[in-house]
Amino acid sequence: METNNKRLVKIVIPDAGPINTLAAANLLPLLLAPQNTQLVVIYSVFKEIILRAPELKAFMDANSERIQVVKTSVCIDDEAKAQRGEPLGKDRGELAIASFILSEIDEVIGNSPALIIYEDRKFGRLHSLNDQVSENSHFITTAAYLRKLEVEGIIKSFDWVWKQITDANFSIDRQQNRSPNHMEVEKEANRGSIIFHE
Repeated sequence: METNNKRLVKIVIPDAGPINTLAAANLLPLLLAPQNTQLVVIYSVFKEIILRAPELKAFMDANSERIQVVKTSVCIDDEAKAQRGEPLGKDRGELAIASFILSEIDEVIGNSPALIIYEDRKFGRLHSLNDQVSENSHFITTAAYLRKLEVEGIIKSFDWVWKQITDANFSIDRQQNRSPNHMEVEKEANRGSIIFHE
């Protein structure tokens, strides 16, 4: 996948928010729009995706060679408990995400630059963990990722794409997802040295 002129960039999805939002607008392909990217999804995310599961499965089937599903130690432990008929407890998805970011992300990313895309506000706290991961890894919101695609000429208009998202996700909390913070989006979209190549 990696060529002399293209450095592989990993797009990491630690929570279901970006997938649900993009799938509702039939925009999941934007996660792999840059040709030098590989998508990394935490296994526990699938358990959270119910409404958009058909779109996600179709997308993954069509792009399986560019998608890596990661089972964290928490995911593996949950599977073992389920087989023994033991209760899993609360917040296992969030625990799997925290475990991945704190202990396992470097092994998955390796030397590749990475964008860790999140949407849920509570994952904004992950910014404080930036010094826990590689200096080539950057936390970025869904909106900022889409704006980055516009900056690099991969999509023509962020505003047009975001309108498709807001029209499709009519039930999403407006304060959280309908009106992205302009300054935050611009800062995240232009931060770091991660460049996509067509």
